Order: sequence, then structure tokens, then C-alpha cells
Amino acid sequence: MSIEKIKAFPEVSTVIINDDGSVESVTQEYYDIDKVKTHIQGCIKTVRKYEKMGYYNLAKPEFVNEVITTFTNLELSKKEVIRVNNFMDIQGATECNRVWQLPDETKVQVSQKLHGFQITYDTEDWESFSIEPLEQ
Repeated sequence: MSIEKIKAFPEVSTVIINDDGSVESVTQEYYDIDKVKTHIQGCIKTVRKYEKMGYYNLAKPEFVNEVITTFTNLELSKKEVIRVNNFMDIQGATECNRVWQLPDETKVQVSQKLHGFQITYDTEDWESFSIEPLEQ
């Protein structure tokens, strides 16, 4: 049993770009700690259910690999948020529908506007985790 900390960033759903190419706003899927906590709790239940069904027969599931990266809409770095290949609502003078398609300067602006959370968890007892917002 050990206590670990990770940073997690919600995926982007909307980006609004001004006519001059500057990023006006970025909307991510989660802002509220309670909603993030509920989302993670649901994903833990899913992994536990799959574990009981024998899905993880080669290796014991891990909190970060199975719960966070596989089932949540959270990424472990801002760079991973930019790389997400889901359809996004990108408004402005662009034909892009994913952040990674935007010009590099615009991606940097999006990255600077991302908010995230620090998740502290027990490697054995996943249900005992806490979430704090990251300082901007």
C-alpha cells in the first residue's frame, strides 16, 4: 500500500478562436471537483466489475492505467489533452475539429488555458482518493 499523486486534466469540448487567431476561451468537460469525483468513482466500479468477471487475468488492474487512462475523460498531461482525437467544437476561422489540428501557436494558447486536478490515491484501496484543483 502506498499513497500516490497524479495530475489529471479534463478533455476539451469547445474552443473559441477570435478572428486574429487568438484563443478566446476553452471549455473542458469537468470543472467541479464533485463531478470529477463521481466520474472517477463510476470508473472504479466498472474496473472492479471487470476484475470480478476475470477480465484482468494476466495482470492486476492499476488505478492509473485502467481507471484514469482507460475509462475516464481525463488525461495525465496537457500534452495528452491536446492529442485527444475526439471530435471537438472549435469555433472561429478554422476548418479544424480537433485541437491537435490547430496551428502550433494556437495549441500553446489552448494548453495555457487548461485547468486540471491533483488526484491523491492509495494503490491498493482506490476508493480512498481525494481531488484538489491545480494552481493555474
